[in-house]
Amino acid sequence: MNEFRWTLQDGSGASLRASRAFASKEEAEAWMSTEWSELAAEGAVSVSLTHGDEVLYEMGLGEA
Repeated sequence: MNEFRWTLQDGSGASLRASRAFASKEEAEAWMSTEWSELAAEGAVSVSLTHGDEVLYEMGLGEA
């Protein structure tokens, strides 16, 4: 089963950790919309959304 996960990266681009698995892209994006500030406080500067081994997109965690 291909699950959706966020991979958190620090300022140098190194992976910090992956999020829990989500059944859908929408669930993963909803989770990120509520958790991004906590993840930034943890040291994450950017995140990548993956589906299985495929990177769907990357984004920064700075405030808009």
